[in-house]
Amino acid sequence: MALIKAGYKAVATADGPTLVRSGPAGFFGFVVAGGATVSVTVYDNTAASGAVLYSKTTHAAGDVVHFGGVGLAANRGLFVEVSGASGLVNIMHA
Repeated sequence: MALIKAGYKAVATADGPTLVRSGPAGFFGFVVAGGATVSVTVYDNTAASGAVLYSKTTHAAGDVVHFGGVGLAANRGLFVEVSGASGLVNIMHA
């Protein structure tokens, strides 16, 4: 079994909608590093449209979302929207 080394990109509410990666990618989850009520939406696209890989509105600092080490395949890219006061999310991707 091959192990995949995932990188991460920090995305904050202040950044606005953010392109994490263009082209084929693996989405392995995220860690909420800041904020009390944080919403996270991840798209398989290079813009805030298309297939939604993940969306939830009730995260708080310290929350971890992962898929058991198995990444979700994104064909077009990973585009992330984070909202909420002082929201900060580290997106794990490969």
